[in-house]
Amino acid sequence: MKSHRATYMALVEAADISAGHPLRFAVDAFPAGEVGVIQMRNVDPDIGVDWAGVARVKLPHARRIQFLDRGDVIFSTRGARTYAAALDPPPFPTVCSPHFFVLRSRHAELDPRFLAWQINQVPAQEYLQREATGSHILNIRREVIERLEIVIPPRARQEAIVAFAEAAAREKRLLAGLIENRQQQMNALAAGLRAHHEE
Repeated sequence: MKSHRATYMALVEAADISAGHPLRFAVDAFPAGEVGVIQMRNVDPDIGVDWAGVARVKLPHARRIQFLDRGDVIFSTRGARTYAAALDPPPFPTVCSPHFFVLRSRHAELDPRFLAWQINQVPAQEYLQREATGSHILNIRREVIERLEIVIPPRARQEAIVAFAEAAAREKRLLAGLIENRQQQMNALAAGLRAHHEE
């Protein structure tokens, strides 16, 4: 019988945590190939991974490659803001740069999308901000993300929260598009007035 109560635990108890793929050089220095390398610039916490922008390179075979899979959550370890993103099935063999941790749920009731959402919310972000090293460029140590306390409500509750969050993200993108469109219209009006004045 499934519990209808939420469970609290440290992230390390609910997920395997590993570092991104070690790279000796910048991604652009590798020859073109078939393996995608997700970099921080490829990820938006509201949208996910921009797969079209992911560089595809040839990685050395000296080290075993652990490819990313559907349901993995990637977590940025450094930057002005830390964030997590749950992955859809990668369209090609993919790893992420060392600036990410890979979180792979091993708790039967934990939805990876809910885990990513929870990490991106205020309680977790406040904890990460407090524990990060660095001032302008934050850096999250492995033991910090391991100690992060997470809440695991019943699966149905997780799915409802994820659906709500996805709807809110769609509304945000729609509103941003409307605002951008209005700004372009105003720019065109202003340019038209100036052109008329100069005739």
